[in-house]
Amino acid sequence: MKLIATTLMMTFLCLMPLRAQERDNIDGNLRVKYLYFFKEDSTMQGFYADSSMCLDVTGNETVFYSERFYLQDSAVNAAPLPITVAVNLPAEFRGYCDYGRYFIDFKNNEYVKYDNAAISRLKGHGTLEMPQWELTDRYDTICGYPCRMATAKYLGRTWGVMYTTSIPASAGPWLLWGAPGLILYAQDSEFLFVFRAFDVGQLPFDRSENIRLLAENAYKLRPYKSIRKMEETLTRVKRSSAEDERLNGYEPSRIILKDGSTYQPQHKYIPLIPENYWEKKGRKH
Repeated sequence: MKLIATTLMMTFLCLMPLRAQERDNIDGNLRVKYLYFFKEDSTMQGFYADSSMCLDVTGNETVFYSERFYLQDSAVNAAPLPITVAVNLPAEFRGYCDYGRYFIDFKNNEYVKYDNAAISRLKGHGTLEMPQWELTDRYDTICGYPCRMATAKYLGRTWGVMYTTSIPASAGPWLLWGAPGLILYAQDSEFLFVFRAFDVGQLPFDRSENIRLLAENAYKLRPYKSIRKMEETLTRVKRSSAEDERLNGYEPSRIILKDGSTYQPQHKYIPLIPENYWEKKGRKH
């Protein structure tokens, strides 16, 4: 516990300075922007990053998505990118995009996830689980809001979060929720995944319908009733281009080396929900 708390308070603060801001009076619908850092391999020295993850809160529903991917997806679906733009990408098109989009319905205790691999487009339905948060005596200030730390074992990992009761929204990044206030920071105990808010404000307009339409109209969208099946398939295709091609009816391509031998590229994708979580008996997802 001390290790988690120490890492939570100190380690990541050195990676990127955050804009300090005075507390706003937030009412009703809001948009929270997060930096999302993750590792594809626990031996990595650094992180991959999406600096524009958004949590849009509207009553009992939230949408969590990459703003960068939303802007790209909207532009590409409106019209093909001009060559000049494709070669000289604007700032909002550069950098890493996380392709996961989560529509969460707290009233009905369920969520829908969309995600992409190189070719595959997948959709799955899941049931929310309530994290059993344990409050600690650790405190911090994030985005100008006083925060308190809580920890829980949740969806196969141990998470430490910082939440603020100044914004009484029981929501957070990804599928993290159920704390006594809005979650502004989250980190797993293995330091593989980190979310940190850098901006909190009113929701200027609701993007949820556009995001859903773009996701539903994706080429060859594969829907799954079971989130477990969707996650297992997604992990498999993200780790193997051959599996990705096979799933979509293509003949798997291979890399040909100078000596004439071939091999299939493999990736070290680590899912937010670890694989052994789904292996537990009695899980109904």
